[in-house]
Amino acid sequence: MSFQAIVIALLAVGVLIAGVRLAMRAPAVAMRGRIGLVLLQPVLALLLYFALFPPAGERAADRLVLVTAGTTAAQLDRHRAGSIVLALPEAPALPGMTRVPDLGTALRRHPEASRLLVLGAGLAARDREAARGHALEFAAAPLPRGVVELWSPTQVSIGARWQVSGRVHGVPGGAVELLDPAGRRSDSLKLGADGRFTLRGRAPAPGSARFTLRVRDARAQVVEAVAVPLQVLPGVALRVLVLAGGPSPELKYLRRWALDAGASLHTQIALGAGLTIGDAAVPIDAATLRGFDLVVLDERAWRELGTSRRAVLRDALRGGLGVLLRVTGPLSPTDRRELSGLGFTVDVADIAQTVSLPSAWFSAGRRATRDASTVADEEAALLLSRQPLRVAAADALALLRDDAGTPLGSWRSVGQGRLGLWWLGDTHRLVLAGESAAHGQLWSEAFALLARPHGPRRPWLASEDPRPQQRVLLCGIAEGASVEVADGGRTPLLIEAAANAGNCAAYWPGAAGWQWLRSGGATVPFHVRAWNEAPGLLAQATRAATGQLVAQVASRPSPSRISVPGPRWPWFLGWLLASVLSWWLERRWLR
Repeated sequence: MSFQAIVIALLAVGVLIAGVRLAMRAPAVAMRGRIGLVLLQPVLALLLYFALFPPAGERAADRLVLVTAGTTAAQLDRHRAGSIVLALPEAPALPGMTRVPDLGTALRRHPEASRLLVLGAGLAARDREAARGHALEFAAAPLPRGVVELWSPTQVSIGARWQVSGRVHGVPGGAVELLDPAGRRSDSLKLGADGRFTLRGRAPAPGSARFTLRVRDARAQVVEAVAVPLQVLPGVALRVLVLAGGPSPELKYLRRWALDAGASLHTQIALGAGLTIGDAAVPIDAATLRGFDLVVLDERAWRELGTSRRAVLRDALRGGLGVLLRVTGPLSPTDRRELSGLGFTVDVADIAQTVSLPSAWFSAGRRATRDASTVADEEAALLLSRQPLRVAAADALALLRDDAGTPLGSWRSVGQGRLGLWWLGDTHRLVLAGESAAHGQLWSEAFALLARPHGPRRPWLASEDPRPQQRVLLCGIAEGASVEVADGGRTPLLIEAAANAGNCAAYWPGAAGWQWLRSGGATVPFHVRAWNEAPGLLAQATRAATGQLVAQVASRPSPSRISVPGPRWPWFLGWLLASVLSWWLERRWLR
């Protein structure tokens, strides 16, 4: 029951008691006086109720102008007229505004404000929840020069090629370069008109590594250097079974790469008439397949398995085995029906059978050549072939795309395993053209994505770009997990809820630098970026989060007038006068 309902009930009981009391007074009281006093009690109760809860009126809605980081004096002057100007803690020192500790405090101090205008970088995470439910506008400040978007893995295996992507703002004609922990240049790229880039590096020895992304302007002057932290894990040798319907250069270079990468490879190549070359033949049964992490086969080997062994392979796939089916020739209607049963709809398409990979896959020297003018024979050497197929699946993701963005391979989950379909051919031509790193990266990423996972999943950092005093989400942790900092101090972690399937806990770093998540027997380092490092990343993240809030309330009309409580004093004065009248009448008639 609400407080207002409780007050109504108490007033009704009071009126009833007062009426009974007056009705039972001594007969000396005149009937006319008793009736008048009884009728006066509801009036007293009504006046008291409206003194406590005055009727609402309407007034023009106020607008709060919220000043955040990056707001300029000129921007504030354009929007301050007719508004209440409040400065949040991140706001610069500008004249004519009142500072508040957070948005929640501002809204409590100004309940009449229903419209919010945010100036500058945007609302910090502390204030976003309080802004929900209000009409919100956002006048964003310009982004600073430098890196404003950055995506990179936090963990990679030793020796693996990895990539960092992002966007640079305000550096026309500039360039970016990736430096390894020793300061050597791993990759570089000239920036295009949109400022987007993708650079590649190779993971060094196991442990914590800190790469550096350096931005240069058109005059080769350093604009910004941003740390790219990386945790390098010891490699795990994959156990791979290769089944092929016949020898081919593609298979030869794929096997050579897999052996060089340290994979435990078992190969069976059919020659026809029941003859095979390679390693000793193994039976395709459940026990054999449990000993492998990935099975790579072409469409001819897929047909030769037969119905029963394909069923065994499908069962192993659902149990966690990875399967990569290489389409090297035409598929029969039976093949397409089999793939349809596994979730892939495959149709023959009238499309070009030669493709080129995106320039980001190639070395810096090759990219510079391809981006400028490429010699005809060089260009021909980098053209690859594909099967003219159109593949669709409701839940499939691309394994690889060509330079036009068209998928050249797809994968989807099947039970606990992953099934990949690969219709790109002639990748061995990359090795012949001197791009063995690109060839290895293609297959390395496909194998790592599809192969059976090893051991329990390590804890991981679920928040991007962690900063001091900001909430960081750590997931995959066990009971008793903690975070250790450089000086040896430890902070215990509390899993947020028993029903939390991700076993996540919130953590607020106290300082920048490397910190170590210890959970069970695992230790996972993660890096906390300093507040003054890469300001463009922080500004873009804050701007994007505020923009999402604005989009959520875009369809909500902004009220020009709002309902506010009316004045209480006239009702209280009326109640007081009526009370005095009731007292005077009762005293007079009793005498």
